[in-house]
Amino acid sequence: MIEIVKFDHISMAVPELDPQIDFLTRVMGFRFAGKFENDEGYFGANLEVPGRSAIGWEVLAPNGPDSYLHRFLRGAAGPGLHHVAIQIKDASQAADTIRMEGNEPWGYKAPEPGEDGDAGRGMAYIHPRGGGHGFLWQLYAGEPWHTAEPFEDEGEHSMGIVAVNHLAHATPDRDALAGWYERVFGCTTVYRSTHDGSKSGYRTTVLETPTKQLRFEMIEPAGEQSFIQRFLDERGPNMHHVNVQVRDFNHALAALQHHGIPIFGESSGTRDGAGWSEAFIHPRHTGGMLVQFFWEERPGIWM
Repeated sequence: MIEIVKFDHISMAVPELDPQIDFLTRVMGFRFAGKFENDEGYFGANLEVPGRSAIGWEVLAPNGPDSYLHRFLRGAAGPGLHHVAIQIKDASQAADTIRMEGNEPWGYKAPEPGEDGDAGRGMAYIHPRGGGHGFLWQLYAGEPWHTAEPFEDEGEHSMGIVAVNHLAHATPDRDALAGWYERVFGCTTVYRSTHDGSKSGYRTTVLETPTKQLRFEMIEPAGEQSFIQRFLDERGPNMHHVNVQVRDFNHALAALQHHGIPIFGESSGTRDGAGWSEAFIHPRHTGGMLVQFFWEERPGIWM
């Protein structure tokens, strides 16, 4: 198992940087933290996610016609969620864990001498086709990259996000993928649906991360007509959507209406006497990622 210090940031790739920064700051209430340029062929921007998750958000865009990001943007997975960066304690130990799963770490950089007897710097990736189940994982040891303090989104026309609740990972076998998250990242299962659902629906398993900053949801199709099966046919196993919690559902709806952004799949209900509401924003309005947002009257009512 990889010893995790924290989930550092979520990264997405888009054709152009500035329109995505504008959406994330004006609509989702993220805080802009600066731009950077990399000599490997991309521009980037760092943002902070509002609320308690203590997670950063990175936006990448190609710098020139030879950028490797063009392959991602033209491929089945792009544009949209690109990778998750995780601060770890020991890059050598992480590489060993990846090898135990039958894969070689991609882009592995052996640890450099650290201070005070720690394991030092180092980096490794889990490639989407080399053990990452369709998604890219960036693992680094050393000083943290994301260091900003949590903040509240108090914007009149932004969504009022209070946390990143989870990333949903589409898979043909939720139990196999959940086992991988448990062995590799030390996650623990907190919910597993027991009903088969309709043939057009899905089954789900939710896992808590060791740092409790966010969760991961495994979603598998309940039948050949499932929308998850269509996703798998078109994109293969990959991250399906990002879920965020909002402080006030009506405020979030009003903010999206103000910006002319439609929603779909709106629903609400009660559980144990407390209410919840949820809805989705289509990827065409978000830079390529499906966004699910929800509100709950009491903690733990919505899952």
